[in-house]
Amino acid sequence: MAIIEVEGNYPKRIGNYVIYKSRGQMIIRSISGFTTKDLKSAKKYKKCRENATEFGKVSSLCKVIRMHLIGILPKQNNLAVVNSLTKKMRAVMTCDTTSERGKRTLAIALQTIEAKKMLEGYHFNPDKAIDLNYSISDCLEVATNYLSYPKKASYLGARVHCFTFNFSTQEAQLTSSAICFYSKKQLPDYLHLPLLEPPTNSTGIVFTILELGFFNYTGGAFVPVIDDKSKVVKIVDVA
Repeated sequence: MAIIEVEGNYPKRIGNYVIYKSRGQMIIRSISGFTTKDLKSAKKYKKCRENATEFGKVSSLCKVIRMHLIGILPKQNNLAVVNSLTKKMRAVMTCDTTSERGKRTLAIALQTIEAKKMLEGYHFNPDKAIDLNYSISDCLEVATNYLSYPKKASYLGARVHCFTFNFSTQEAQLTSSAICFYSKKQLPDYLHLPLLEPPTNSTGIVFTILELGFFNYTGGAFVPVIDDKSKVVKIVDVA
């Protein structure tokens, strides 16, 4: 790159150089960029190729997971849910320290305690990533002090899911408890929710997921609020 100090009218391009104005000065520099061929084979773009390969694998697996959880995840905040999960799983993949870069997998990463710990406490809905205190013993105990009801909602609905996912074969199994409803006026300080055992024939990683949604009681039935961006969907345990 160089500065042209001689005043005059210059074309935008001369051979393999471009000319443009920046901060009151005329700049000339060589044309940069890359070709498709370079991107596929050039040594200097090796890291880009590795990142693209791993990102593609993560994105594909995240989509499969979301499809299995489609009745649980909020529908009104889909883009944030998609981007947040992909970003999180991309970070989890780095726990695969046995494979070379570009060939790392979530299946190997999630064999480590570190990767499982990274997913414990994860909120599928990033807009409701509240400080939700909980503990697990004979049941799932959840503190309600940080919960807030959206407008026009009068009931909280809570249930627990056991989601088993094999990151190698993409086989999945989902079991869910019945929904427990709590009136806004009589919400206890703690929820006590039953835990579910994974199916005996299941393989893969076992996720215990807490779902908190908001409802109204209309016509003798509990009806979920239309805007479900207020829904809390949180991984509380990974095994």
